[in-house]
Amino acid sequence: MKRYVCIAALLSTLASACREPMSVERFVPGDGPYTFLVDLGDTTAAYDFDLYTRVDADPESIRDLGELPLEMTWKAPSDSLYRETVYMPLQGRSSFFSRQVLVPYRADVRPYEAGAWALTAAIPDTAALPGLRGLGLVVTKHR
Repeated sequence: MKRYVCIAALLSTLASACREPMSVERFVPGDGPYTFLVDLGDTTAAYDFDLYTRVDADPESIRDLGELPLEMTWKAPSDSLYRETVYMPLQGRSSFFSRQVLVPYRADVRPYEAGAWALTAAIPDTAALPGLRGLGLVVTKHR
């Protein structure tokens, strides 16, 4: 009997380990534009999106960071495009020469179209930010 209990416990553990993660993230280094492929295949779920980055610069520049405009373009699986401009506040944990930023972008998003979406974030030419290391996206799925 003990043997069957152990096998059942092992199978239960293995089955739960095979589930898809509730959160995925990707960081794209460089100056951009930054493109993220986002799997929104489950239209019964809701998704939260957070943006993150790191800025390395001299202490005065780090102290004076305000916000960063981002031109966001969503491309649906049907090739429809949706555009908006958002302003990413550059507040976060700082050290002498660096600041790490993690901010919410959208919460409780429920896609009307299932499939692979592409999100492209671009920094306007007028808003260059020296020391920006790239941009990351965290996608959290919840029901």
